[in-house]
Amino acid sequence: MKYLKVRIPGETIEIPYLKIKGKKGDQRCIIAGGMHGDEVNGIALVQRFLEYCKKKDIENHLRGELIIFPILNESGFKNHQRNVAYDNKDLNRCFNKKGKTASIKIANALEKQFFSKCDIAIDCHDSGKRNILIPHTRVHGYEKRTCAECTKEMAKAFGSKLIIERDGKRGMLAVEMMKQHGIPVLTIEIGGALKVADKFLDKGLEGIINVLKYVRMLPGNPKIPQKQYYLRDRYGVLAKDSGLIRFKKKLGQRVHRGDFIGDIYVPTKAKSYNLISPVCGLLFSLQHSDQIAKGEIMYSILEDKKCHVRRQTVQHFEEIKNIEM
Repeated sequence: MKYLKVRIPGETIEIPYLKIKGKKGDQRCIIAGGMHGDEVNGIALVQRFLEYCKKKDIENHLRGELIIFPILNESGFKNHQRNVAYDNKDLNRCFNKKGKTASIKIANALEKQFFSKCDIAIDCHDSGKRNILIPHTRVHGYEKRTCAECTKEMAKAFGSKLIIERDGKRGMLAVEMMKQHGIPVLTIEIGGALKVADKFLDKGLEGIINVLKYVRMLPGNPKIPQKQYYLRDRYGVLAKDSGLIRFKKKLGQRVHRGDFIGDIYVPTKAKSYNLISPVCGLLFSLQHSDQIAKGEIMYSILEDKKCHVRRQTVQHFEEIKNIEM
């Protein structure tokens, strides 16, 4: 194990990393987990990939070099929090920024010494403490202004059925690496709620291997589903009151408008209310905690075209063509 050392007043932060170098090729890929300290599935996915590398003696098949960060934000992980503990800042909003805080120093060191020198990168996340997400990849709409496909092709190669376009924010690793260096960074989202989702991680591991096969760093062709969907919106349902929530539908299950999702008990009114789906689609995220606050998202639905009932967001849903090898 090697360490990237970042000095802050009174302390040196050490970020662990490993290098795996193949016998041929010069491509360089970074795979990282733990950008946010409360996202355990990103960390677990990198662990699973490291186990795969050891089991398969990957250096004997690899073309190029892998740089693997098991955890980027150790202080947040130790304190069970999203942000870097030294300054309480979101590390994934600190890239390409000026300043002397710990998070900015960490981000600048990672960019200068590693990410700016790679060809592609994979950044592994989950939804944090409260929600659970079905496995998917994320790309950012700003890329249309900078390149033709970029991470969208990596996302298709990853092989999840869902690819979601989100608005990128300044300081994000994926945003800044593309803007500053033209380097595609694929964001993976799997699970959440501080629970390791083993079945989801199997899909995540297969996805990382798929990407490495797609860029010819590993032999073989990626396993891609017959249909993949590219979405630009999701429909989140907010809690109108604080209460105790109970779901009857499961994550990833298809629902129709009018379906019974579950119920919420509001103690201030001593009443229970049914949760009825307002649209048709897939249950994309569920609130994991039984207790929910007013204004929090209880669940979200990725609306599709399989129902006769349609909202405006259906215009942002498209079935995409398979990538060409």
